[in-house]
Amino acid sequence: MRNIAPGVFWLGGCLSAYSAGEEVHYHVSSYLVVGSRASILVDTGDPAHRELVLAQLDAALAGRTLDYVFPTHPEIPHAGNLPAILDRYPMARVVGDVRDYWLHYPEFDGRFDPRRAGDRIDLGDREFRFVPAYIRDLENTLWGHDSGARMLFVSDGFSFVHDVPAPESGDVAIHDVPNSDGEDEPVHRPGQCRLTSGEMPEPPSVEQAAYGTGKALYWTKFVDVSSAFRAIERTLDELPTALIGPAHGNVIDDVDGMLRTSLAAHRRVYDAARPVK
Repeated sequence: MRNIAPGVFWLGGCLSAYSAGEEVHYHVSSYLVVGSRASILVDTGDPAHRELVLAQLDAALAGRTLDYVFPTHPEIPHAGNLPAILDRYPMARVVGDVRDYWLHYPEFDGRFDPRRAGDRIDLGDREFRFVPAYIRDLENTLWGHDSGARMLFVSDGFSFVHDVPAPESGDVAIHDVPNSDGEDEPVHRPGQCRLTSGEMPEPPSVEQAAYGTGKALYWTKFVDVSSAFRAIERTLDELPTALIGPAHGNVIDDVDGMLRTSLAAHRRVYDAARPVK
């Protein structure tokens, strides 16, 4: 667990995979935002980290209850620990685009509060706002923004990989390693967990971001996302943002630089899939 900003805790953990015989890690992150009146958990983490996430929540809340859980969408890394968290915190309400959650979790029917993009929750000394997911995995994905830390939570958006060492042959990027386990995840080396993008040895390159984007979000090969990035820029103008918190990948503390890198990566993925004329 890392207190990444005042009132914001970076929870979850890393899963391990192997590339060319070398261990690599990838984040499965959750974020707890604690205000003076209420708290909200963004994403629930992977069931492999269930006990870890519950212990982190207890420590970060320090005797307070959890008021809201916001799974950005109903997929295992984002909602897989929802039953355990709702059992641990019986007063917590599930918020977001919860249109089908009662089908997944009928035992918790009555604890789902629908929220749409633009809706807000007053946490006391800060406000949490639901934001359209301009880069999304599922149809009912939403993003979120915390005014206190000026942090945007982007679910599967803004993913990138870091170079992975190849055995006995120097360094190569993971996209050069065939048949590597976990190659569709934004991976990093052991020892680089819980670092911000600015704390990494080198900032992510367009090539690294393009690899992560093309693998994790296959639809980006067929969609020109230029209009989505214009919408993201308008959102950043409206909601001042100092940090970006992806579910998979390091927390981004160079927002302008990563915005340019990610847009260039999406364009590269899209252009590479176009037939050569």
